[in-house]
Amino acid sequence: MRRMNRPHVGGLSALLLVIWLVGCSSNATRTTTMSTIPVPGSITWQHQYRAQIDQLARRYIAAMTLNQKIGQLIVQGFSTIGYDDEHLRIMQQIQPGATMWYEFQMPDVATTRTTIAGVQHDATLPLLTISDYETATNADTFQSMYPLRINSTEISARNDPAFAYSAGKGIAQDMRSVGMNTDWAPVVDVQTIGYGPDTSGRSYGSDPQKVAKLAGQVLAGLQDNGIIGTLKHFPGLGAATVDAHAALPIITKSRQEWEQVDLVPYRALINGPNPPGMIMGTDVLYPSIDAHLPSELSPIFMTDILRNELHYDGVVVTDALYMKGITNPTAPYYKGVDQFTAGVMSIQAGCDLLDTSFTLANSLALVARIKEALNDGGLTLARIEQSDLRILRLKIAHGLIPFHPTSTPPQPQFFALGQMRLPERLERSVAPLSAR
Repeated sequence: MRRMNRPHVGGLSALLLVIWLVGCSSNATRTTTMSTIPVPGSITWQHQYRAQIDQLARRYIAAMTLNQKIGQLIVQGFSTIGYDDEHLRIMQQIQPGATMWYEFQMPDVATTRTTIAGVQHDATLPLLTISDYETATNADTFQSMYPLRINSTEISARNDPAFAYSAGKGIAQDMRSVGMNTDWAPVVDVQTIGYGPDTSGRSYGSDPQKVAKLAGQVLAGLQDNGIIGTLKHFPGLGAATVDAHAALPIITKSRQEWEQVDLVPYRALINGPNPPGMIMGTDVLYPSIDAHLPSELSPIFMTDILRNELHYDGVVVTDALYMKGITNPTAPYYKGVDQFTAGVMSIQAGCDLLDTSFTLANSLALVARIKEALNDGGLTLARIEQSDLRILRLKIAHGLIPFHPTSTPPQPQFFALGQMRLPERLERSVAPLSAR
């Protein structure tokens, strides 16, 4: 990718880097009074300037190449620790819209902060930097950096909205300190069985109203303090008896039972005062609703229900598409597909972001499969751009891409490798590869 020449890039680049490293500190306080000037990043601000945000997002999309449009849909993981050649190759060739960080990649605060700064430095557009830092009893995502502040069991037992809010706020502070801006939390699965292998220790209880109340406060604690929150795992794993990492859970509830329990938190929070920036689909099959497809591959769940019935037009992300709940057949319902086919199917179903890869080879294979679908009519460019619009809208609305609603939307700003000037303390650790 060549360096682009344009006026005043230094000031804008510095602004973007500050935003990335502090995790959108401009969003740290949402307005709670009857102020006539909405706080940037607040729900009121996003609603008031929705048309202008969409206008800017569409200008970006019009200026993007096909590879950039596809890249925005990819949540890129990494298999190595610390910023290295593999990270740079992925950023050059995939140009992902988001990156995902797991515990093994975060041995300490300094390494994590420097690595995330490195990928942001080499991104074409500002990245969603994501982890799944939950209030789960068994959460270990940040264990080498920060202790778990408050866990789900405590939140459920206390049943105190202020206590739940403080949990979300504490997590937001931890995530922002290393340059993250998005959390795949809170869990809103309503646990209706004694032990759920993928939900025990993560759920806020068996009462859907209580789950909605407490998870909603965790969500508000995150989003009021600069971190985009995510409700998961749609359409609900609370009655699952197997872990989707190992096999496809099959839940035999009627649609009425599902709506009266599992759907309650989604309906309440999507239409509440602090709706989620994202919703995560997952690997679960409800034969009474869709007898043949896991929910995140199902147009019935992702489009007919989530988009059309619940009117959610935010970003929908898949669960990990390489899990055996997707890739293994489950007779007599589901034949199983590889993760790349699943990526295409999830877009067809209505998802926007694809959580699927730790390696350059796999991400390239996914891009190739999406292009094949575009060529053979399985996907349209308009459908890809629909997801791009949702993703860029989220980035603009939360301050990752600069936006001034009272002025003319600026020309799209794409960044070439190494173009942004890093602070000296980071420049030494994110040095050009030729210097290593």
